[in-house]
Amino acid sequence: MFSCCSAPQADSTFEVLEAPARTAKDKSLSASEALAKLKEGNARYVGGRSVRPASAAGLRTALAEHGQNPVAVVIGCADSRCPIETTFDAQPGDIFVLRNAGNACPCGEGSIVASSEYAAAALGTQLLVVMGHTKCGAMVGATKLVVGPDASAKKDPESRSALEQYLDDLTPACKEAVRLLGAGASVDDVAASAIRLNVFRTIKSLVEHSPALSEKVRSGAVEMHGAIYKIETGEVEFLGQHPDLAKGDKALGA
Repeated sequence: MFSCCSAPQADSTFEVLEAPARTAKDKSLSASEALAKLKEGNARYVGGRSVRPASAAGLRTALAEHGQNPVAVVIGCADSRCPIETTFDAQPGDIFVLRNAGNACPCGEGSIVASSEYAAAALGTQLLVVMGHTKCGAMVGATKLVVGPDASAKKDPESRSALEQYLDDLTPACKEAVRLLGAGASVDDVAASAIRLNVFRTIKSLVEHSPALSEKVRSGAVEMHGAIYKIETGEVEFLGQHPDLAKGDKALGA
């Protein structure tokens, strides 16, 4: 949808816009155009000016008959407090959404890499956003394995649950945060820093584990940006590209 709406009326209702569904018949957007659309949508959401699809049935029909053409891939956390389409005031067909605990791609996690490759190649999506969020339980859990009371505990890898193994895979961002903040930093401070660092680690992992995405990033066909969703306000803070990608560092993903 991604269109502006009128201000709320006195009865607190919103004007329903006759915005058409975005389908494969529409022109693909550049990364900068797509980023602007996400920012505009988030501003509407934060400002309580969300728009609604004029016809849900018409929307479904258009998408079924004409296919999808999302403006961006957004890799977000599975946390139920972080609904991606709602955050960007988007409707079905606007965003290609991938979610897991911690918006992560540890060890080149297959479904995240493959789905991102599909969106970039088959759908022509030129913007990929990795969006972390404040108060991320996955990153807090991983942080406690590094600086909390569980940091010194040793557990047989064979007896660890899938969750325990997954959290362990998220600890590199937490260890990096400790190096930056110092050994005396609290769990909360380390986790807050790790949330941001993990966003860029996910971008780095995608580039390193996908030659297809790496080539598109190098050629400028795809841009990867980081973001943080603030649960407290609904605002999305855009962090830009990975520092190495932003300066054209050829070592990333080599």
